[in-house]
Amino acid sequence: MNKRNRGGNFSSILFVCYGNTCRSPMAEGLAKKILGDRVHIESAGLTPVFDGATPQAINVLLEMYGIDISSHRTKNITDVPLDEFDQIIVLDVYVYETLLRRYSILSYKFVLWDIEDPFGKDLDAFKKTAASLHSKIK
Repeated sequence: MNKRNRGGNFSSILFVCYGNTCRSPMAEGLAKKILGDRVHIESAGLTPVFDGATPQAINVLLEMYGIDISSHRTKNITDVPLDEFDQIIVLDVYVYETLLRRYSILSYKFVLWDIEDPFGKDLDAFKKTAASLHSKIK
């Protein structure tokens, strides 16, 4: 999984947010649709509490992009082989700083995208987050 594909692009990307229920599963779903199977994509959370994506995240991706993430199951960052990913995209400053402290040896793989967490907010917040993620991935 560590190999880069032609053109210097990454062949494996991990998206990480706090709970792996909103931003990172949406990013995973969007990236899989946009990048296809030429890139291995997963997501994980720093502290997952729930199992699966939130209903709002599922509904927004389905409505806006025709992407079904209803089968998503949350993963803890400790259960993912971080060293096997070419790039680890971290979706907020708190999680980024925590990962830098815990996994400083892998810091060269970390990229910060400071995307607002829509958890506990209205549907418009989820739509804004999805649009931000879509824009970054494209």
